[in-house]
Amino acid sequence: RCLPETAVTRHALRRLRLNSLLSLVDQFIAPSAFLRERYVDWGLAPERIQVIANAVPAADAPVASGGLRPRRSFGVFGNIAPHKGTLVALDAARRLAAAGHEVAVRIHGGLGFQPPDFRQAFAEALAAAAPVATHRGPYQREELPALLAAVDWVVVPSVWWENLPLVILEAFRHGRPVICSDLGGM
Repeated sequence: RCLPETAVTRHALRRLRLNSLLSLVDQFIAPSAFLRERYVDWGLAPERIQVIANAVPAADAPVASGGLRPRRSFGVFGNIAPHKGTLVALDAARRLAAAGHEVAVRIHGGLGFQPPDFRQAFAEALAAAAPVATHRGPYQREELPALLAAVDWVVVPSVWWENLPLVILEAFRHGRPVICSDLGGM
């Protein structure tokens, strides 16, 4: 259904070829139970797939919680792309602001090579959510602990299946709760 221009027989032949190649592999490793289940659903034998979670080193020191106070700052981290749900987060920020909630939504990440229409949609959504939402631009991995310390919640609003995003593991590592889409391995 995703590729209607491709004949069904071509899909069937591709699957046969892939299954033939995959039959040569003794053991598969998946970084999440979600991905393992996708492969089992696709036809791989469950006993041939072992889950070994993505590794995230232990934090040097826990991030301070900030004591008892309202938790109103949200961070979105990673590439800004249609499938990552950044527009969903910006729409939520706009709605919260319109309802009179005092929140801050910080978008951390670069636009990379996104097409002009998405760049335009992002700019419009950001403007509609201002001043509640701000785009902080790309960041380096070593900056992540400080960026996580500056937010109360980490938001992962992806609109497609994610295996197990590292940002979720990083958030947990640094003591930040996660609000995420109910999709895939999230």
